Amino acid sequence: MGNIFFYLTLIVSTLGTTIDSFAENIDMHLDNCIDLALENNPQLDVAAQQYFQAAGIVQQAESGYLPRLSVGASMARLHIEDLKPVDEDNVLKGGLSASQLLYDFGRTTGGVKSTVFSRRAAQSNLEQKVHDVVLLVKEAYYSGLEKKALVQVARQTVDNYEKQLYRAKKFYKAGIRTQIDTTNAELELANAKLNLLRSKSNLQSARVELEQVIGTQPNNGAYRLVSTYTTISKIVDTAPPLNYSLTELLEVAPNNRPGMEQLNQLFFASQASLKKAEGDNWPILSAQGSYDTYETDLQTLNDQWQLTALLTWEIFSGFETEGKIAETKALMMEIAASKHELELAIKQDVTDSHLRAEENHEALDIAALAVDLAIRNLELADGRYKAGLGDMLEFNDAQLNYSSSQSDLISTYFAYLTAIARMERAAGINPGVPQDTVQDMLEPRP
Repeated sequence: MGNIFFYLTLIVSTLGTTIDSFAENIDMHLDNCIDLALENNPQLDVAAQQYFQAAGIVQQAESGYLPRLSVGASMARLHIEDLKPVDEDNVLKGGLSASQLLYDFGRTTGGVKSTVFSRRAAQSNLEQKVHDVVLLVKEAYYSGLEKKALVQVARQTVDNYEKQLYRAKKFYKAGIRTQIDTTNAELELANAKLNLLRSKSNLQSARVELEQVIGTQPNNGAYRLVSTYTTISKIVDTAPPLNYSLTELLEVAPNNRPGMEQLNQLFFASQASLKKAEGDNWPILSAQGSYDTYETDLQTLNDQWQLTALLTWEIFSGFETEGKIAETKALMMEIAASKHELELAIKQDVTDSHLRAEENHEALDIAALAVDLAIRNLELADGRYKAGLGDMLEFNDAQLNYSSSQSDLISTYFAYLTAIARMERAAGINPGVPQDTVQDMLEPRP
């Protein structure tokens, strides 16, 4: 009975695997991948939780403006010597106390402002993470499409060498060619099949990388990456224009980059922290009140209330206040230096990515021309071989040049798209992402 159950389980498992293996593929466009990443990428969830933490800290700081209320109760056995009519009894005490800060020379205000600016910095950090993740998705998506196109090139090369091997065998049997042509064709076919195998493995690796960035596996892996071009020869026609000049990008980048705004908010937070630290040099004015009631037969314990205005001034704190002020000033200088460093990095990123985009954009036409020439060269070599005027080496060289030129065109095309994506990220431009994306991420969660 146990064996029957085992085999039934095995059959059901195998059937489920078979059904899954025939799951219908879905088309995955770049926009689909970006939408999935915005929902599932863990980096964005981490940044969102950091914002919620900062919001909680703001709420804690703002509590300093509000009164503090507390209630308490106690029970004790109390003895008072020679008290009439009784000198010992169980005493039940209930109390209510309240305190309110009146003025503290900027301590609380500075603390609240510091946390508010820190919360804004956390929001800017989330916005920057959105830009970063979108770039990662584009890079992984373009890499996947590139590997997919290279698989097509490798498969086409295998097909050409299979045809050449078939032809070489026919010529050898007819006594037109020697056996070395057949052996050479078999060798080139074996190398082409090995390259096809590697290309397929590279494509799978690229898909895994894309899924890692997205944060999930679309349709349980049954999906295909969709290209915007129909054939490799038409790939140049789908290349988007270079819409931004370097001058325009350098002008808008510092204001667009969320990372720069994050540092601005952190600088404001450090300024507010400095006000808070300097407030420790001054007194604190507060009010306190309490009401106590007793349940006992002891006549000396009657209900009582008290209101107190309290002024406290720590005249000497062992130089703790001076240390806090020095620390906060140094933090302000550190953030200012980080801003300058980021400004330089933005300029470098924008300039480098724009130059790379221009370079690859100009190289597209050259690479496309090389493919056209390689096709003509291969056709000539193929015709010469058929006519007995050329040898196998000439055909192999032509085929190699053709495959190489196709690969160069594909790599140049996707390098151009990647450079545009990096250029947009460097300049703080995020096309295709809704403006309210970050706000939706910061909506209260159940």
